[in-house]
Amino acid sequence: MGDDDSVAAGGVEEKKLRNNPMDGGTGGAGERVFHSLGEETSEGRVLESVEYFGEVLEAAAVPGERAVEVTIIRPGLSANRLEYPEDVLLASVPMWEGVAAFCDHPSWIDQSRAGGRSVRDLVGVYSEPRWDNGIRAKLRFNGQSGWLYDLVCEAIRDREAGKVVAPMGISADMLVFRERLMDRWKVHQVRAVTSADVVFRPSAGGKFERILEGRTELGDEEREQGAGGVAGTATSVAGTARPALVSEAVAAELAAVREARVGLCGVLLEQKLGAAGLPEKAVEQLRGRYAGRVFEGAALDGDIAGMKELLASVTQGSVVRGMGVGGVGRVQTGLTTREQIQLALDRLFGLPVERTDVPRLTGIREAYIALTGDRQFTGRYNWEESLIREADEVTTSIMNEVVANTLNRRLVMDYKGQAMWWRPFVSVSSIKDMRTQTRVLLNDFAALATVNENGAYANLAWGDSAETYTPTKRGNLVTITLEMIMNDDIRAVARIAGKLAVAAAITVNEFVSGLFTANAGTGSTMADTNAVFNAAHGSNTGVTALSSAALQAAITVVMKHANSASKRLGIVPRWLLIPPDLLWTARTILESSGLPGTANNDVNVTRGVADIIVVPNWTDANNWYLMPDPAVAETIELGFLNGREEPELLMQDNPSDGAVFTNDALAYKVRHIYGGGWLDWRGTYGSVVA
Repeated sequence: MGDDDSVAAGGVEEKKLRNNPMDGGTGGAGERVFHSLGEETSEGRVLESVEYFGEVLEAAAVPGERAVEVTIIRPGLSANRLEYPEDVLLASVPMWEGVAAFCDHPSWIDQSRAGGRSVRDLVGVYSEPRWDNGIRAKLRFNGQSGWLYDLVCEAIRDREAGKVVAPMGISADMLVFRERLMDRWKVHQVRAVTSADVVFRPSAGGKFERILEGRTELGDEEREQGAGGVAGTATSVAGTARPALVSEAVAAELAAVREARVGLCGVLLEQKLGAAGLPEKAVEQLRGRYAGRVFEGAALDGDIAGMKELLASVTQGSVVRGMGVGGVGRVQTGLTTREQIQLALDRLFGLPVERTDVPRLTGIREAYIALTGDRQFTGRYNWEESLIREADEVTTSIMNEVVANTLNRRLVMDYKGQAMWWRPFVSVSSIKDMRTQTRVLLNDFAALATVNENGAYANLAWGDSAETYTPTKRGNLVTITLEMIMNDDIRAVARIAGKLAVAAAITVNEFVSGLFTANAGTGSTMADTNAVFNAAHGSNTGVTALSSAALQAAITVVMKHANSASKRLGIVPRWLLIPPDLLWTARTILESSGLPGTANNDVNVTRGVADIIVVPNWTDANNWYLMPDPAVAETIELGFLNGREEPELLMQDNPSDGAVFTNDALAYKVRHIYGGGWLDWRGTYGSVVA
């Protein structure tokens, strides 16, 4: 006979409840026999049980299964721009029978692991799928997922009570055929179902609808009805109702025993919560779940452990995202799968990563497999094996994008580490477009006129002049081949960014160098049609080799430079620019305590009057130049598009192509946009030695 099997014996029914843990009477091992008199009522025969504990009246000896009814996915457009037609989902209904449920979608480590998911994340299985304005099914939780089941039930009850609940639900993990449209993907066929996972913020309508399990306790109203001798309704495991009746004496005994057990469980609850070390809010939640109940200590231990794991997964990192463009109102904590592998790849490429919770990659091969799933290295994105994960977007260009992000960061870091000898005397600005840039220079006023008592102020005439320059693009293409990834050649790939940074820095340095060496060393031509270093510009040019006397004469000339109103400015140049060949001569002139080349004790008057800048780009071994501090006089401007001083790396391929690789290579272009020119000659001097 089954647990509820009954047989008639001379007007008396015999009822067996097997494997009763509180068994202390007659019958076989693990078995207790109860006898009840059959009484006829207007509703038929009812039984008077002599069971000791009232909990068994609703679920008998079979524990209620932990199950909820869920909507897995609804037709329409998901938050991830995936369109699910009704007929496509309807045709997939049979596929959902026996599908597994995991806690959260797989991480990139899960995706790279043989077999995919870990059984430690398995929380249940789906059954009885059907169509009801979406795919609905029964989700039965397994034994190790009691904490998640309780969390789901609490959310359902809170929602039904009108309370605010967290956006937790079901998210599908499917194998599909899809088509790229203008602003979305349209799914044409569900080929297979991998799982339907319990996630935070599902995007395709996955929802917990209602609790399906049989209850394990009588409600207060039902217990009162039973104690009063009225036939109450007890819910079985299968959800069907059967009558039960208890006497007042038995009900009182049951109430007393249960009250004692609740008291003992209350003491146990406070002891374990006090030793758990959980935040107060978490303690309150667990206390609300267990207070006033009879429970097993193992169940509470499991929920405490589950709460600790949940808090650890939510609070680690505590990075707030989603507050920028397109993310208003969306705040998340922790790291997404994509962010984890992005940081792991950054670390692999030698970038500083402060977080300690980011996994380590063994090579670029592992990163490629984790991102694309292309274990066979076909070199192309395989549509039939593409996984659509509603809570963790994976696109066809993700490998290209992640590598581009890492290379960009490495490129910027390496570029900033290059020697930019021109920075001390060049004014850097931000330009908004690629048109010719005009820099208007207002002519200077002469000295202010004396105004007599009751006299009129004289008008000062003024004018202006302008210098111009045009920004240009500089760049090249660079590729990472499939062979480099297959061979796990991380040293070669990581060095790409460094090599590009050096090339970009050399290009900028050569551009600024050319502003001096143009016109045979006399500098670029200015708006007045004269070269920068020209006798017409305050005689700011000479032909004398670098020496102490020549430097003194040059500084004197610069101090006599006058503005456009013919008023002397008294500018003292700060920087002495020289080729590498003149380094030791310059140091002797500017750093010696005594006058160089003499045997007496004459003081070296040029000591420390200027700082040395060696320009490695200059090949002429004799020419030298003086430049002022830009805070005193602006002479050269370098303008970068949108203020981006560092070069940038861009994906060359079109992300909508559906292919990860083009010609078996990740293709990028490096781009650097800037321009510059002379603004003023005042404060400068150039000696162009024949």
